[in-house]
Amino acid sequence: MTFNQRATTVLQLPVSPLTWDGILKECDRLEQEFLHIPSGFKWALDYKRFQVEQARGNASASLAYLKSAIATMPYNGDIIGDYKGVVKKTSGVNSIVMIVSSKKNEAKALRLAAQFDNANVEYMIVSGADAPSIKHVRALQVNASDAYEGTPKKVAEALTWVYENIGNNVGVLKLEDHMSLREPEKLRQSLVTLAKEDAYAGVRSANLDHDRCLHWGECRDPLLNRRVYGKPVLRPWANGSAYYLGAGPLEKVVLALIRFPGLFDGEYYEDKLVGDALVFEAVEPKFVNSYADFGLAEGV
Repeated sequence: MTFNQRATTVLQLPVSPLTWDGILKECDRLEQEFLHIPSGFKWALDYKRFQVEQARGNASASLAYLKSAIATMPYNGDIIGDYKGVVKKTSGVNSIVMIVSSKKNEAKALRLAAQFDNANVEYMIVSGADAPSIKHVRALQVNASDAYEGTPKKVAEALTWVYENIGNNVGVLKLEDHMSLREPEKLRQSLVTLAKEDAYAGVRSANLDHDRCLHWGECRDPLLNRRVYGKPVLRPWANGSAYYLGAGPLEKVVLALIRFPGLFDGEYYEDKLVGDALVFEAVEPKFVNSYADFGLAEGV
């Protein structure tokens, strides 16, 4: 049988306990035996795997296959709709603070966390999975490197985690661990306002004068510390020290990075990654004068 015949056969099989194992194994065999699989079939095979794993109650595996199908057929609105439906949740929390840190900077993260504890503001701490976890009850390890060059993936994974596990109505104030909370009440007020506006907001970044060697000396990989950043500047973006993503912009970022994982290629700066993704989604940034507008400041 040709590839088309075999693929059509497995795709037409009903999903039932009698066919679960056979479908998964035939999909694997097809990918092992044929060097070229057209994307029109590849997405369908992954979608079939998604259906099988969903029927078996394997939520994590089913979601991974669904995301793979979306990346293979990124303009298919039906499977994007399936993803939204599978992960849809509504939270009583409108906004959450996300402290993006690393095991190396654990002390900074814990210092900032204590400030949010004292202010009674909802927050989480994010680090990568290739290092020991940060010792805090609100710490989350995501499937990304804890190294500097892993920050774009780390932030994307954390935003996706919020969208999938807390709620699709939740906005995020992303912070770096060198920030400080100075005015808790101003922060609370700004979070309420920005959530209502469904805004993408922050301090304006550099524009054409962006330092293309900004990552030098920060990366774990020494080769990257001598590699000049090679992507174009599309427009100014919100600086990564602190920016807010309303629920709508956050969903657009999450979906854009699932649909087009190539956006990560050659990217060292997560704030620019988020800003670039929102360029393609026609979301305009709202620039504030300083971090004080959030009730925040740089440094201790």
